[in-house]
Amino acid sequence: MKRFTISVPEHLKKELDSMPDINWAEVARKGIEDKLKRLEKFEAVEKSGEL
Repeated sequence: MKRFTISVPEHLKKELDSMPDINWAEVARKGIEDKLKRLEKFEAVEKSGEL
């Protein structure tokens, strides 16, 4: 599995740190996957001319 780094504002980092039981990397990964799926569906609809 590849890794990459994201930057977040300091106030957001403090909020993330206040919830150490949450696996934020997993939350981000799932969010990215969901966004990609939505974009793929949109592109399929766009190509089919059903918009």
